[in-house]
Amino acid sequence: MRFFELETLGNLNDSELGLTDGPPEDMELRSYCMAFGDSARRFYPKEAKVSLREDHPGIKLSSLLGNTNSYLIVHSEMKELIAAHCQGVEVEYLPFDLYDHRKRLYSRDYFFINPIGTHDCLDPAASGVKIGPEGGVIHVARYVLDPKKSANLPPLLRPKEEPSVYIVSEPLAQALKDKGFTNVYLKPLEFSTSA
Repeated sequence: MRFFELETLGNLNDSELGLTDGPPEDMELRSYCMAFGDSARRFYPKEAKVSLREDHPGIKLSSLLGNTNSYLIVHSEMKELIAAHCQGVEVEYLPFDLYDHRKRLYSRDYFFINPIGTHDCLDPAASGVKIGPEGGVIHVARYVLDPKKSANLPPLLRPKEEPSVYIVSEPLAQALKDKGFTNVYLKPLEFSTSA
């Protein structure tokens, strides 16, 4: 089975597409949870609000809402498809109210998708993983999967070495494509050939 990286930026060249401006209000200090696969539910505001950026005011809303915070933000229809594919997988689906750049309510149909935890699925050598002096990963040049580690991966996951990246299985990627969701960019990932 093939796997794909699901981009969270969307199309930055289209200024008419909405682009979010940071985490939900009142969650700034804990906002890293949603970008790195830690549970965010206990810190999540009861009435979460997110605003669009002035330079991308959202004249056109899309299925995937682009952002520079490594969040996976999708419309409710795309969320339902992901949830259907991820039954039995620990994923948080966190709703919020989307406001335009003038702070007016724009939509109540978007969710943060937060797959919890990470998976050991990359080939560190083929991926160019650099380890810092204290033992932590400081850089991943590219995402190359280890075929031996990829047999039982869930449909949506984060790699251990780079938790802010989202990887989807081929069946989920195909379903996203078949539904015609907008602003969704999937980059095919390679498998390493090392023994």
